[in-house]
Amino acid sequence: MARDIIRVEPLSGWLERWKAPTAAVTRHGDTLYGSGFPPFDPDPGEVLGAPIEVRIRRVLEQLKPCVETAGSSLDQVLTCNVHCTSAARFRPST
Repeated sequence: MARDIIRVEPLSGWLERWKAPTAAVTRHGDTLYGSGFPPFDPDPGEVLGAPIEVRIRRVLEQLKPCVETAGSSLDQVLTCNVHCTSAARFRPST
């Protein structure tokens, strides 16, 4: 079964500018795979420096057009992993 690379602008362009060896979204059969892209600030296309909650929200906002361009929706997302480089970025929940 072939895989299809799906371009989603401007995200695909930002990933290329950062020389990230990944596609924004890839389809293999009936399954979509989103890449591990960072939270981009849409105005300059640079990685957003913000609290973890803001970064996670931005990544989910970026994921939405990815799955929609591929013909799906966020309602169909089965799992979403957050990769964090430091436990200090997490705060206790209240």
